[in-house]
Amino acid sequence: MRAGFEASLPDRLKRSFRVKLQPFIPAHWFAAAASECAGMYIAGYFYGAISVAQAYIEALSRFLAEHHGLRLGKDTLERCRRLHREKVLSDQALNAAVAIFDGRNDFHHLNKEVPQEYRKLEARALESMNHLHTIESEIFAYSVGDEPGKVTLMRPEYWPFVDPELVQVNLRHL
Repeated sequence: MRAGFEASLPDRLKRSFRVKLQPFIPAHWFAAAASECAGMYIAGYFYGAISVAQAYIEALSRFLAEHHGLRLGKDTLERCRRLHREKVLSDQALNAAVAIFDGRNDFHHLNKEVPQEYRKLEARALESMNHLHTIESEIFAYSVGDEPGKVTLMRPEYWPFVDPELVQVNLRHL
């Protein structure tokens, strides 16, 4: 096992430099699973990374629709389009969600159409991870100020507050 892990390290390191990752996101019910996506990609679990990214789009779009009082519906892509029409998602975020969700049923049901070539899966997983970053960096945008520990949330309504000066976050690292 150790030899296998050590042999995989060069590829894991290469993948870790390719993925964009928002250092923290709000600690909602989907945060831990969303954070595992990058780890799965880096470890080489591409089917899992793609599938969890797709499930994350479902959960995130549901969260945003509920937050904005929009009808949920069962169709995730239609929900994302509705969020776009309501100016909750930008063109870039909508395009990223659509790209991630492409082939969702094939991946979730392991249909025959799912790619089996390692490099295609790796590329698709990386695209999914970086599309997630596009969405997260918009929805959960923040800036770090000069004052130590001071973070300004661009959309504070999406973050679970403990008190007026403290929010719950899911810390991420590679």
